[in-house]
Amino acid sequence: MRKFLSQNIFRLDKASGIVTWLVVSTLCVVIMHNNDFPLSQIALAIVLYLSYITVWLIIVNENTIEGAQGWRVGLIAFAFCIVVGIYFVVPLSFNSILMGILSGGLPYFLTIRLALVVGSLLSVPLFLIFQYYWGHEQTYISALLFWTFNMFAIIMVNTAKKETEAREQAQEVSRRLISTQALLNEANKQSERVRIARNIHDLLGHHLTALTINLQVAGIKSEGEVKQNIEQCHKLAKLLLSDVREAVSEIRDKGQVDLKKALSEITEQIPHINFKLDVGEHLEVDSIDMADALIKCVQESITNTLKHAKGHQMEVTLHQHENELKMQIKNDGNIPQVLRIGNGLKGMQERIEALMGRVAFALNTTHFVTTVTIPLAKVTP
Repeated sequence: MRKFLSQNIFRLDKASGIVTWLVVSTLCVVIMHNNDFPLSQIALAIVLYLSYITVWLIIVNENTIEGAQGWRVGLIAFAFCIVVGIYFVVPLSFNSILMGILSGGLPYFLTIRLALVVGSLLSVPLFLIFQYYWGHEQTYISALLFWTFNMFAIIMVNTAKKETEAREQAQEVSRRLISTQALLNEANKQSERVRIARNIHDLLGHHLTALTINLQVAGIKSEGEVKQNIEQCHKLAKLLLSDVREAVSEIRDKGQVDLKKALSEITEQIPHINFKLDVGEHLEVDSIDMADALIKCVQESITNTLKHAKGHQMEVTLHQHENELKMQIKNDGNIPQVLRIGNGLKGMQERIEALMGRVAFALNTTHFVTTVTIPLAKVTP
């Protein structure tokens, strides 16, 4: 549905509809004037043409009645009645081009089969009015021609709609794969650090402990200069064992996930969006679950920006404040006046709440802001 609706009146789909309406309405008014139609009839035609384009612009304006598909269906029915009124006022059959414009939007409201049926019915008033009201001969030929035009418009729009949906779905899958790969890379690094630390502790640490004990026993049993040398070796072995333990602890402590790198890999290949990524230099996240939740939040925000807001700017800030991790995501675009929590935002809340965190959503005239706060002490192993 939203692929057909536009935020900008100068988008190609809107511009083509406006130009088509302008050409049809202008030609009809000029022909009526040149053929000495009554001024009242010409004025009524102008009112109907202006009413049609006004209703049509409301239909394709996403900001007017966001999410109210029933209203748009009603407006399409109203626009259909306006075109029928034009048939009664203007005896020129090419006004059915205006009906063809309406037919092109049907695949975004109806299934393709139902759209074809309704598109066929839209040609019936043309035949009935021009055949029996205006008394034109062979009107069925014009009705048949415009019926084929309606069918062509519906099929082509439906094909373009499906191609757009398939392309966006492929892009969504690609973004998910990129985020999963980035997270797996970080998880592999973390597990490798833990494996190395465990091996050092289990192998070298145990051997050094055994060596320290043996040197201590040897020092008790020896005398003189030999005893002094053994005691010195015992001290060196204990010092080496302490250094090994510190090294193991340091390896484990530095096993944090590189969130900045992971987020950069996700955002650098998104088309049509200018990203600003601000990640704290001393940010420490050693929980894969937390990293996964934060990445999923950014990914969901990207999807919402592309699919719903049609935005071009996103700003992601991620910083650590004492024992809390705070992430803020801002995007521009078509910002709704009323916040509606859909499945995507609910999923974001559930992921963060599972980490004992919280999510807040805020709207203003220019941005949609998502704020995520997670207490580090409660999730750090």
